[in-house]
Amino acid sequence: MKLKVSAFLAVAACSAIMLAAVAACAFPKGEPVDNRREGILIVAFGSSVPEGEAAITAVADAVKSACPDTEVRVSYTSRIIMRKIAREQGRVIDEPAIALAKMAYEGFTDVTVLSTHIIPGEEYDDLKAVVEGFRIISDTAPKAGFRRIGLSLPLLSSSADFERMAGVIADTYAAQGKSGAVVFVGHGTHHFADAAYSALQTALSRRSPNFLIGTIEGLPSYDDVLARLKSTKAKSVHVAPLMLVAGDHAQNDIAGDEPDSWKSTLTAEGYKVTPVLTGLGQNEAVQNLILDKLREALDSTR
Repeated sequence: MKLKVSAFLAVAACSAIMLAAVAACAFPKGEPVDNRREGILIVAFGSSVPEGEAAITAVADAVKSACPDTEVRVSYTSRIIMRKIAREQGRVIDEPAIALAKMAYEGFTDVTVLSTHIIPGEEYDDLKAVVEGFRIISDTAPKAGFRRIGLSLPLLSSSADFERMAGVIADTYAAQGKSGAVVFVGHGTHHFADAAYSALQTALSRRSPNFLIGTIEGLPSYDDVLARLKSTKAKSVHVAPLMLVAGDHAQNDIAGDEPDSWKSTLTAEGYKVTPVLTGLGQNEAVQNLILDKLREALDSTR
């Protein structure tokens, strides 16, 4: 029921946004010669720091290389970040509904929305509602929408995904895992999709007890990680973000100098802590996992 209500609200919001986009555009809607124009919209939470944006750019570059004949655009879901970028940098980044409205107006016929979410939580639910809104618009008013629109799944959506991600993490941090422990910190959520982090921990534990998963706002918690960490007998710990970008959370909550950061609290426990400020989006193997999700969505769109 919640999804239906969200979709209804999305339709209303998208309709209003599309009218606004049409009014704001000074150019006519173009019709491609073959009546088919494909596009990919990458959706990320967003980041206003260079290290964070580097990961999003790396993903976009990977998508462009894989799909050289398709126009690729990027949108953010965090309005706070979008406003900050507009205020401080003078750059305008659209949220998904506005980006899709513009693409519809500009004559795109087939659009695939590429989610860069790690888990299918609340942020992904919101994105799914927006896409569903455009599907309804496309079905009821084809000239105002798309011929086809698809949406990719998040990185951790199935049991096979947990195994693949665990394999990538284990390979990437093999050396650090042999000399000490590696703690991967995700955002966490109160959404039931938070269980994905524990599922990933299970997959990682089969590879090494020195790979630990924790979250800032969900489970496993910091206390859960600390208890498991003590059982490893490790004396050194690498702390890395289990997030697409190494943005504000990575730089402050994980690796910051504040007394309540993961680096500071683990240091106080007697561990030698080495922060890793690299987002998953900068990992080529993770980029390949994202491209796999894109291919699946493209197949369903065409």
